[in-house]
Amino acid sequence: MSNFLNHLPVLVIIFPLAATLLCPLLGHFSRDFSKRAVIFGLFLSMVCAFIQLIQVIKNGEPIHYFIGGWMPPIGIEFVIDGLNGLIIVLVSTISWMTSLFSSPFELLERGNELRSVGYYTILCFLAVGLLGMSSTGDAFNLYVFMEITALSGYGLIAIGEEKGPIAAFRYLMTGTIGASMYLLGVGFLYALTGTLNMADLAVRLADSHDSPLIIASIACLIIGFGIKMALFPLHGWQPAAHSYAHPAADPMIAGIMIKIPAYAMLRFFFCIFDKSSPIIETFFTAISIMAICGILYGSLKALRYDTYNKILAFSSIGQVGYIAMGFAIGNFYGLIGAVLHIVSHAFMKVGLFYTSAALKYKYDIHKISELGQVYRKMPVTSLTMVVCALSMVGLPPFAGFFSKWYLALGAIEKGQYIFVAVLIVSSLLGVIYFFRIFENMFMGEFNAIGTDNPVKGKFEVPWQLIIPMCMVIVAIVALGLFNSFIINKVLKVTVLEVFLG
Repeated sequence: MSNFLNHLPVLVIIFPLAATLLCPLLGHFSRDFSKRAVIFGLFLSMVCAFIQLIQVIKNGEPIHYFIGGWMPPIGIEFVIDGLNGLIIVLVSTISWMTSLFSSPFELLERGNELRSVGYYTILCFLAVGLLGMSSTGDAFNLYVFMEITALSGYGLIAIGEEKGPIAAFRYLMTGTIGASMYLLGVGFLYALTGTLNMADLAVRLADSHDSPLIIASIACLIIGFGIKMALFPLHGWQPAAHSYAHPAADPMIAGIMIKIPAYAMLRFFFCIFDKSSPIIETFFTAISIMAICGILYGSLKALRYDTYNKILAFSSIGQVGYIAMGFAIGNFYGLIGAVLHIVSHAFMKVGLFYTSAALKYKYDIHKISELGQVYRKMPVTSLTMVVCALSMVGLPPFAGFFSKWYLALGAIEKGQYIFVAVLIVSSLLGVIYFFRIFENMFMGEFNAIGTDNPVKGKFEVPWQLIIPMCMVIVAIVALGLFNSFIINKVLKVTVLEVFLG
């Protein structure tokens, strides 16, 4: 048992990687076997992630795992502390939920074995990339997992709706630029220090914060991470990608694929670079401007659209701005708010895209004007939509309220009242576009609903769709009610000692 526990950091990734490799092989014999292999592999990864986080909380110190027994800075190291232990739980849980959620959509594609097996293979490979990005303590290894994530994302977007291939090509072009800029930034750091291990980089950069290579590296990293996390004005690929991706995979793409680069940015700028450097202060200023503009731009653009996915896509641009705002604030409450928003927004946006996919599955609904009285026939879907939307707006006791609350506390403590004003304005704009959805759903006239896909049993949609939506509701409420426990037991030590120490 002790050997099993010692290898948890790599087992979290090995289980979905094995499922990724087995899926095409098993698909040659049975599509059901390949699908179950992915669901089971991701479930095992989720279990390992929870055990790993419990270990970190219990021991009160990070887990260091050296791949192949090679010590850093030569070897690749996985470092698991309270923060990324929580992020890994988030990624593995949403990945498993989405693999289960995808099952009914796969049944609609009977007759196209290759497409179904390919879908599950790529979905699981996306989970591998995201889990690797969250776990690694090596800057180049982060790039490798970043490319795995990007390649998987291209595939899941391309096999989506009619405009999916065009959206995937746009993401390919901009994503390649982002990855190249990140790699160039890491190259500058390696040229200056001769190491790629993140902890070793922090030590060797302590006396070199004024080097021109540092300035060039920071500029490249801002662009690279900014593109990957869809931070304004580097978000051009995101609205189309989130609107036209495969409906079953869209929740995972929108929910966590843009959050993990944000977590990586947090690691770089608070663990590797000198936070007191004037260069980093300039970085915070730039991020502040991008965050404010992104929040207002995303919220205002969401008001323009009637298409449900478009509203959610532009809303995400604003929500990413909240995370960047926490980085720019840079104190304890600001970073706590940013991390909580990474986690809470992941569940909120996953839940909203689950409802979008369920509406498409049941009645082929794409526009909010088509939602009239749909709550009567889809109560669980409607409840999920309401809970996620109210949390996005920032209504207590849901998770979204507390992440915004800590961001506001951090801004007030630092005297940056413009952030508080932006939080209030953007929340009011969120009320407008989400309550426009509620108005159509609860008070709109009943519309001629499209073909009703047959569903066996008593549920409005298959149980594989119901379970993930219910899990999202529970997660949003639990993250709100138990936010103090998460902060004190999971995040506080990491934020104070690792990021602000």
